[in-house]
Amino acid sequence: MKMQKRLIFLLFLLLAAFMLCGRAGAERLPDETLMTYYDRSIFAGDSVICLFRNYVKEIRNKDAGYFSGVKFYCAYSYQLQTASMEYVSANSERVHLTYKGSKATLAEIMKKEKPAEVFIHAGLNEYIHKHIDRAENYIDKILALRDKYSPDTQIYFLSLTPVTKKIGNPRQEGHDQYNEWLSQKCAETGAVFIDITTPVKSEDGFLPKTLSRDNEFHLNNKGNAIFAQTLLDFAQAQYEAGLWTP
Repeated sequence: MKMQKRLIFLLFLLLAAFMLCGRAGAERLPDETLMTYYDRSIFAGDSVICLFRNYVKEIRNKDAGYFSGVKFYCAYSYQLQTASMEYVSANSERVHLTYKGSKATLAEIMKKEKPAEVFIHAGLNEYIHKHIDRAENYIDKILALRDKYSPDTQIYFLSLTPVTKKIGNPRQEGHDQYNEWLSQKCAETGAVFIDITTPVKSEDGFLPKTLSRDNEFHLNNKGNAIFAQTLLDFAQAQYEAGLWTP
């Protein structure tokens, strides 16, 4: 009897060790499998997301399975403040998302779509890096609206993209400080932070012209290819950590 108890205890320890270690060192999953991490997901946000959407659609013309589980709701000049709104106010002149031909808030879209995941990039247009107190309020509102309308949805926040040397400092320093804060904010609230900044930075800490569409902060196709690869790498890391099984 004692031997059986010891065996059960040892098995428990082995299981606990496996859960702690995850699948570290596991083989790389195929890209097609990694893309399924993003099934039933929404990418919402500003021009950065719009350009990524265009890149994905271009590849989908040749490969229909490319991030096929992703829906995009984005608008040029979309703001984090707008993302935190519950309703579209009457006669609103704000830039909103569009859902089935009509203006809609992110909350309304979540209520209707009930996505598994929502990935958000916004804040460039309102210089949110200068207003972290406001950002905190907006993010808290977004999470509260998620809890109200789609509680099973996991929220992800993407880091602000870097700027080129043409824009330079202090804006890049501001983006870096904001991204560090955003990572901590996500850890505190149960949201998930994804660093899409570091992979497209050059050694000097800026976005290189070769990856920029406008020599400012928008990514061209080469930059968006790295964006996509970063998402695949993130899915692989989740798999290796034992947090996701395809």
